[in-house]
Amino acid sequence: MFANQYEEHLAHSAPCSSQWDGFDRGDSERDVDCVEIITTIIGRMTNDAGQRVEIAEIRIDGDVYHCVLVDGDKVFWEDNNRQRAITVARWWMNGCPA
Repeated sequence: MFANQYEEHLAHSAPCSSQWDGFDRGDSERDVDCVEIITTIIGRMTNDAGQRVEIAEIRIDGDVYHCVLVDGDKVFWEDNNRQRAITVARWWMNGCPA
């Protein structure tokens, strides 16, 4: 049995230099002015520049949005486009190549 998802992920990951190894998750629910907001973290990673890159799925009263945050600043926000959010996060993880 694993103590948490991070340990489980490491136990099932093949040893490699993948920058995606060791991602973690965290989910939260909150109500703001009677509006239900559910945030699900899809991934949290740190790139070679030391920036914290997060991919989040946000549900606001049934509407779904995907966003990417870098060091807490929103750099991408789109209506229900998880794949594009993952692509943007990978771009940040790769050092924002031209």
